[in-house]
Amino acid sequence: MDLVINWHITEACNYKCFYCFAKWQQKDQREILHSKQNIQQLMQEISLLPSILNTKSGCSFTGVRLNLVGGETFLYKHQILDIIKAAKKYHFKLSAITNGSLLNDELIKIIANEFSMIGFSIDSTHSESNLRIGRAIKNIPIETDKIYAHIQKLRTINPKIDIKINSVINQFNKDEDLNDFIRKLSPSKWKVFKMLPVITNDYSINDSEFYAFLERHSDLEDIISSENNDEMTHSYLMIDPLGRFFQNSSTSCGYDYSSEILISGVSSALDEIKFDVSKFIKRSKLIPNLNLNTRSSPLINEWLSRAHLT
Repeated sequence: MDLVINWHITEACNYKCFYCFAKWQQKDQREILHSKQNIQQLMQEISLLPSILNTKSGCSFTGVRLNLVGGETFLYKHQILDIIKAAKKYHFKLSAITNGSLLNDELIKIIANEFSMIGFSIDSTHSESNLRIGRAIKNIPIETDKIYAHIQKLRTINPKIDIKINSVINQFNKDEDLNDFIRKLSPSKWKVFKMLPVITNDYSINDSEFYAFLERHSDLEDIISSENNDEMTHSYLMIDPLGRFFQNSSTSCGYDYSSEILISGVSSALDEIKFDVSKFIKRSKLIPNLNLNTRSSPLINEWLSRAHLT
């Protein structure tokens, strides 16, 4: 089993999604991706994590999948190439999440040849909803038809590439029907998140509204991977642009941080944050099997119980 590490390489983004949790205490420091030497050092430290966790927790991680996240991941093309080169030295699998707005033929070719998976963040197919969410540049909302075209090009170059869609459900898209659109894109996984109020509670939804969205899309149960707030908390291993582990704060909005990995070392930094290995493994193995068709499903009943809906 691969250990998935989410490296948020930059806070910079060309969109301004209101719920975006990519807001870190950066203290005017330079992000790691702008230094080849720091990239190399971080990759070396990350390569130690499977062995560290196997020893500490009795796991059996065999490798690393480095998932590059933003901000907007492909804002800095040359730095992405530096990261790819360094990651390949340690035989990491690569994946990334993008809003898709900056992709061109050159980047599409790089992604198709170097990444095993690419995820597109798409919350809505309606222009007005995307404007209200902030998925827009100069009041021009995301063009979902272009995302579809990008996906087609990626599949032409690399038919085996995994395509994933990420959607954050909030007050502006909770009533939408995305069934036809998702079928058209035909992703291997559609990851549906209930908006996590890390930075703001504005326009969040309750558990009943989230479940109603899932139920509306129950015909897509085979590809839906849904996560409520409890399942997300402490189940991701995340690194911020400065090379610190971070987790959602349990006492307030914002994050708890470790010291910088490049200074203290990855093992010491890992000890400074909460990471629930059992939650990570459970989320990785069970959530894609969520059965949405009936409330009598054991997994649905489990989700409903956690969400206080039964």
